[in-house]
Order: sequence, then C-alpha cells, then structure tokens
Amino acid sequence: MFWKKKTSNEITIELASDERRHGVRIKPLDETIIHHGNYQSRLMDISSIGLSFIADKSNLYKKKDGLEVSIMLPGASTEAISPCVCTVKIIYIAKTSYHCQIIQIDRKNQSLLDLFILNEQKRQIQLHSR
Repeated sequence: MFWKKKTSNEITIELASDERRHGVRIKPLDETIIHHGNYQSRLMDISSIGLSFIADKSNLYKKKDGLEVSIMLPGASTEAISPCVCTVKIIYIAKTSYHCQIIQIDRKNQSLLDLFILNEQKRQIQLHSR
C-alpha cells in the first residue's frame, strides 16, 4: 500500500527581530485622546492588548507602574465618542512616550476597543486601496 503525503496549508512568518508581540498595533489616522491620571495625551498606537501614548512631560510615571486610563474612541460617526476604560502597566518609556500593556479591562470595554481597531483597520485598508 502507498499513502499520499498530506500537503499542509500552513504559512510560516519569520521575524527579523527578537520582538514577539501577540497583537498587531495600529496607528489611528485621527487624533485620539487618552486620559491618564490628571493628564491627557495623544494615542500613538493601539492593539487589543496594548497601547502607546505621548505625554507633554517626561518622568510622569515609572516603568511597571499600573495606571487607569480612559481612551476616547471615535465611534461609527465622528460625533460619537465612546470612552474605553482600562488599567495598563507601563513596560517601556522613551523620553515622553509610554508603551503599555493592558492588564485589566472588562468585556464591554474590550468589545469597544476591538470594534474601534477593526473599523480603523478597515478604514485604513480602504484609503490605501484607492
């Protein structure tokens, strides 16, 4: 008897660097505001598991600090703004940019965040495909 070797439809992607993120971060096209402590900043990029923001001042926080943030996410229409509240841990600081991992978020806010990311990805694909 002979068996045919099964073919695999797997795709392997090799990264050039040692960075192994578990989520792809996107940069919002429109300015998105994030409130943290008594400050507000501009969101640099976001994923379902992390975010980065640029603060006006340096040395606001330290690495590994836990911080409750509120991200003002634009909804389906430009007038609708939905605040997404979560707790983040600062994992990397570069001057005034803070790179964070989301460590606590409820289902409602996770759904808001996922919907925002999906809509933003669709919007960016449409803009680049023209």
